[in-house]
Amino acid sequence: MKFGFIFPGYGGQFVGMAKEFYDHSRIMQEHFEEAANCLDKNFVKLCFASSDSTLTELENAYISLFLVSLSLNGILKEQGIIPSLVAGRDIGEYAALAAVDGITLPDAVYLLRKYSGLYQELLDQRKLTAINIFHVELETIKKACLECTNGNNLVTIAAYETDEQTLITGTNESINCLKKTIATLTSIPTTLGEIGGGLHSQLMDDLVKTMKMYLEKVDFKDSQVPFITSVTGQALTSGDAIRAGIMQQIHAPLQWKKVIDAFSFCDVIIIIGPSKELQKQLETAHPDKKVFTVVTFEDMNALLTFVGKEPLIFEHEND
Repeated sequence: MKFGFIFPGYGGQFVGMAKEFYDHSRIMQEHFEEAANCLDKNFVKLCFASSDSTLTELENAYISLFLVSLSLNGILKEQGIIPSLVAGRDIGEYAALAAVDGITLPDAVYLLRKYSGLYQELLDQRKLTAINIFHVELETIKKACLECTNGNNLVTIAAYETDEQTLITGTNESINCLKKTIATLTSIPTTLGEIGGGLHSQLMDDLVKTMKMYLEKVDFKDSQVPFITSVTGQALTSGDAIRAGIMQQIHAPLQWKKVIDAFSFCDVIIIIGPSKELQKQLETAHPDKKVFTVVTFEDMNALLTFVGKEPLIFEHEND
């Protein structure tokens, strides 16, 4: 049975995510301890006893999601569930790489801290937003984006989500212009998109120049498990190629439909960590596959039962 692992990005985080695993899994406890030693931050308190607003802050969310996803991967590995293919959505790429030993935990949290700080500075300086457009042809969207781009007011495609959905990011003024144009083309309203994981456009060009310096300091190892880069949907195993893909996705649109399509040869697709949309996207694209999202103890046991393994039984602390 071939398993595909997808690691979600920013937006699905919530206080208490995977808490029952932390209470019983030494793997998860060790990951949290290692990250705390690297960054001098209490991730147990942050993930399980903070507020939604605190956890939503970029650095907190990025690293917490990374730790939760990587820990769940470790628990799956203990159960003999090993991926044949991995991918990640925006910052989820770091967890995907760490899961297949393409990057170490200390290096990943170092890069995530640097990226979140730089990105937050950009968001503080510019008025930026994102929208989802549905059932409008790509060429029409591209033309409308060009018409609504003027000087520093830029709007562009950030992610090719599915055949029916396109994510757009840009300055508020240009996004408002685009919304008016799209309203003349379709009766389906646009929806607010998520920019927490990145803009995936030339608005990030200056940020990439700085991140390049940090990315080049880190040792990206060759991976034995193919990593699907979100900028092309191609499978990579070379550490140098993976580093280049990580760098490129910061300021290039995500080919997310191609990433989803790449999992067509897997029998079971597992979303490792909290996500609001990925399961629906995957089930729509692969109706013949079994898709699981693993965040809770119940999720894990549903997966283990499906693949013919014994469910986990954690003893209560007072037993």
